[in-house]
Amino acid sequence: MPDMPSTTLGRSGLRVSRLGLGGIPFGNAISVDDAQGVLDRYVEAGGNLVDTANIYGGGFEGTHEQNAGTSERAIGRIIKGRRDRLVVATKGYWTMRDPARPEGVGLHRKHLSESLDASLRRLDVDHIDLYQCHAWDFYSPVDETVQVLDEFVRAGKIRFAGVSNWPGWGAGKAATVARLTGVSSIVSNQVWYNLADRVAEADIVPACRDEQVSIIAWGALAQGWLTGTCRRGDTGPPQGSPIAASEDVEPSSWESLAIERNWALLDQLEQIARRHDRAMATVAIRWMLQAGQADVILLGGAEPSHYVGLLDALEFALPDEDVAALTEITRLRKTYPHSFIDLFCRRESPMFGGLRRPQA
Repeated sequence: MPDMPSTTLGRSGLRVSRLGLGGIPFGNAISVDDAQGVLDRYVEAGGNLVDTANIYGGGFEGTHEQNAGTSERAIGRIIKGRRDRLVVATKGYWTMRDPARPEGVGLHRKHLSESLDASLRRLDVDHIDLYQCHAWDFYSPVDETVQVLDEFVRAGKIRFAGVSNWPGWGAGKAATVARLTGVSSIVSNQVWYNLADRVAEADIVPACRDEQVSIIAWGALAQGWLTGTCRRGDTGPPQGSPIAASEDVEPSSWESLAIERNWALLDQLEQIARRHDRAMATVAIRWMLQAGQADVILLGGAEPSHYVGLLDALEFALPDEDVAALTEITRLRKTYPHSFIDLFCRRESPMFGGLRRPQA
């Protein structure tokens, strides 16, 4: 198998594989033994990043006490004996108790400290390589969050800090606060990003690039949309599918995905996949590696074969014309202020007028 490509996260020296292993179903839909097999195959392919979160295994309400933390416990078991070869990433923010308590959610010092210590116990490790704030907190000062993350680094409990599902301005604000106060900055932002929904390219990606914050993509197959399980004429997602379970989650809901641009994408994706004798999902991941704006792409699936199959993306390269076709068919219309800026403020802009072009 060809070498796994790698990248450095943010301004750090932390080197990770560009394909990461998403651990949401480990210990639940995928047994610990099967998860061990997936990890074995992933490491054999050259991968080193294993991603999870404290709530994986439970729901947002009513099941945390019994089930949340299942993924962390499973990953803690399967990484035994090779901890030094892996970059272990997890997250904190959500409540882990029923019923929820006012202080039991968010990114303030008390909850974040308790969440980290609990994750260390479940993973059975003495440190976490990448600890991520799982959502933006409107009610805790970002200064407090950045400060406590730096304290975790200084205490040796985490090596680096990241965020997830943060707006571009939020990631930029955290990086600025860290720089001005001389503490450890965030190195990554894990966000929803895939061929079917490239909206992160509008604000999140540029803001993070400006601050040298790496982009980690979750939902790389758009909850299964890019596998070809949905077809034109369908009136809803397959029963039991991740899309069906995402009815109230705007980016991955049927209403968000089942639009003409994405039906056209599936037609194009299927043609390209047939031409190369590859699965549609593999082609979608390959586009992410070659042309997408994500530094790291998390692999996921409902069963072990899904994970292993996606490693096939390392075995081939898409021709330039196929990359261009997929890029063009999924391109989003620019909205204000980006449309205004592109028209007037870039050297290549049609109405720039030479005002800032280098003089001959």
